[in-house]
Amino acid sequence: MSRLLFLLICLCVPLSAALAQTEPVDSGFVEEIDSILAEYERMETQKKVEEVILSYNKTRLKKEMSFSTDGALYLVRGLLLSWTDHKFITHDARFEPKGDACNWRDYGVAGAPLVVNWALKAAGVKSRSKTERMLTANAMALGFSFGTTELLKHTINEGRPDQSNRHSFPSGHTSFAFVSATILSREYGYISPWITLGGYTTAACTELLRIQHNKHWMNDLYMGAGIGVMSTNLAYFLTDKIFGENGVNKPELRKRDVLRLMKFSEKPTGFSFLMGTEIGDRSIHFADARIKTGAAVSAGADLSWFVTHKVAVELMTRVADAQAKVYDTKSVFSGGHLNIYHFDIGGKFSYPFTLGQRFATRAFAGVRMVNGDTFTDGVKFYTISNETKFELGLGVTYECLDSNNYAWGFAIDYYHTFSSFMKNRYSINSSWKILF
Repeated sequence: MSRLLFLLICLCVPLSAALAQTEPVDSGFVEEIDSILAEYERMETQKKVEEVILSYNKTRLKKEMSFSTDGALYLVRGLLLSWTDHKFITHDARFEPKGDACNWRDYGVAGAPLVVNWALKAAGVKSRSKTERMLTANAMALGFSFGTTELLKHTINEGRPDQSNRHSFPSGHTSFAFVSATILSREYGYISPWITLGGYTTAACTELLRIQHNKHWMNDLYMGAGIGVMSTNLAYFLTDKIFGENGVNKPELRKRDVLRLMKFSEKPTGFSFLMGTEIGDRSIHFADARIKTGAAVSAGADLSWFVTHKVAVELMTRVADAQAKVYDTKSVFSGGHLNIYHFDIGGKFSYPFTLGQRFATRAFAGVRMVNGDTFTDGVKFYTISNETKFELGLGVTYECLDSNNYAWGFAIDYYHTFSSFMKNRYSINSSWKILF
């Protein structure tokens, strides 16, 4: 544009004196020149936008084909719980057997996202990878996951809660569930964030089922989840190295991606799914014994409605399953479960400190419900009754807008319950948010 303006100035200067002494410049000619300049500016702007979009798409593809470490946090949590909950895991208790160790119904839930993935492929829905490429990545992911899980099971020899065998660590069902969910997210997550959310919700249900069926401890689940995600990420990374850019549907910047970024920066009203751990006060005291729980598997959902671009009202729900054992007695008692439910409403202050990232603090109040259990050695009984109590809490959250239609992050919440047991608890969760 600078060159054109320079030429126009050069033409206009020597003619200016002559034009000043003759008739005024034709208005139609002026409009024509103005139209030419406007079109030139439009073309230059369009060219720059195209360059930005092309650069964005190349960056997206490069990032997508690099090795992702987003499953490492599960492995860290699993290792930490193996250390912190070691005494709880090895303490004697008789958990009720609920089916065999394999339990094919649990495998059915775990594999549902993988079935959906291939059903969409069979229906002709465009996926990230062409068929040959997807087969290769899926086969490697399942192979890495199964091989690693089985190797650790037969090396660690950790006993299951129901004492059915010593192949508890890590959870094969959970590993398979997270392989399935990660494959579905990588192949079809670009269509809708609900696809990714559905896959990982199914994986979380698999975790809850394995705990409820007395087949695993918490550390088994986290290690299984980490192995599943990391195995899938490694499989896709190696597949991308083998095939290069052949047979991959390249990501493209869409209008809705830009609108989503604007919405996230302005008022990120939406629905969040959370999955993680609840810890804190774990002991319930009786006159001659105490009942102690391990770290609890936790899942939940938050609904955030932003009144302004920084202030929101939230509805929060959580469900946690805590395994429990009787201590301070020579007898071996039955193991049990405490099911904990939180229902809260609160206010959040969310600050967008960079484009696509938010940090927030929140305060909330509500009720905690506990479904108790009875523990016995065949002669003596200890019972934790059901209760509903008022609670208050504080929390912090972090959210980062992802390229796959959702925002991911974490939430750390503190609960103080006006109860006679387990008054102070903490919930540490990973989160996936869908904007409305």
